[in-house]
Amino acid sequence: MPRYLLIALAFYGLLTSCKPNQENEMRSRDWSFKTEATLQLINKHNDTIKSLQVELADTDYSVQLGMMYSDELTEDQGMLFVFNEAIPRYFYMKNTDVALDIIFITANKLVDSYSLNAQPKDETLLESKGAAQYVLEVKSGMVEKWGLKEGDRIAW
Repeated sequence: MPRYLLIALAFYGLLTSCKPNQENEMRSRDWSFKTEATLQLINKHNDTIKSLQVELADTDYSVQLGMMYSDELTEDQGMLFVFNEAIPRYFYMKNTDVALDIIFITANKLVDSYSLNAQPKDETLLESKGAAQYVLEVKSGMVEKWGLKEGDRIAW
């Protein structure tokens, strides 16, 4: 019996040592930005603050993946997370290589709150003030540069 156990353990060790490194596999994929929609940020006076090209995260997989493994985002790009319901949202920067501003948006498409300058790889939870149905991630520093305020809105 011990001989079979040793053989089984050796076989298991062989199988697990041949398993590819998932992190390297994920990083080797093409994560270049893919424009899926145009989004406008609109202030309380109904003036367009900024028009952005956005990639949508609207499936379980794309929401979980988010901006992970992406290494670039321009001032005119963002990722819009679309959820089925408005609830308090929590984001973090695990495996994210670029600093971001994270904008939490209500079901009525109004800016609820934002987290500025979220740092790469930081797993600190960043939370919305209220219930958010949408979350927009943009290049760090853009919220202040554009003068975006709570109560401004989005359209796409």
